[in-house]
Amino acid sequence: MIKLMLLGLLQQRDLTGYEIIQYLNLSHAESWAGIKIGSIYYALNKMEESELIKVQCIENVGNRSRTFYSITEKGEHFFESELEDTLSEVDLNFPNSLYTAVTFLGELPYEKAIKAINIHINNLEKELLNWKVAEKAKEKVQSKTLPSYMKALLKNGCTHIEVNIEFLKEIKELLLKESFEVHLPPLNKIGKGEKDYES
Repeated sequence: MIKLMLLGLLQQRDLTGYEIIQYLNLSHAESWAGIKIGSIYYALNKMEESELIKVQCIENVGNRSRTFYSITEKGEHFFESELEDTLSEVDLNFPNSLYTAVTFLGELPYEKAIKAINIHINNLEKELLNWKVAEKAKEKVQSKTLPSYMKALLKNGCTHIEVNIEFLKEIKELLLKESFEVHLPPLNKIGKGEKDYES
């Protein structure tokens, strides 16, 4: 995903590593694209080695230098292919670790379970606020309303967060009403096919 993001930015214009980081921070890309800001320069170096990008020029400003990167023809072909593949792939992106924890929630004392869920809800609410702030920040920088597709993207992200918040609130309510014990059925009632796993 990091290659797709960096190549997409460099499709717009030549950029320095610092400028790329500024754009990613502005859009809160760590949250919605899963990109670690600290890995940007490493990724740029690897992409240069792969000839997806190249150093366009180096500007000296006082005692500092600014390296501008540009996308190569090979990078443009890779970007288009990767973009098409990514758009056609199904990525349900379920919160797998959360689902696993909820499955065994009954193993925690009630007070600890509620505390952990409340922390999770609080963190999600902060993240939701960040997404909403990001939209306003982008509009302020661009001095105009965001394009409809970008608003749709941000709305979709907020909806995912809101759904998880509601899910956790529902789990909290269910904890008051019922047991979260795990009941493993006898293996001989599961049906045939276990031999396939053992062979």
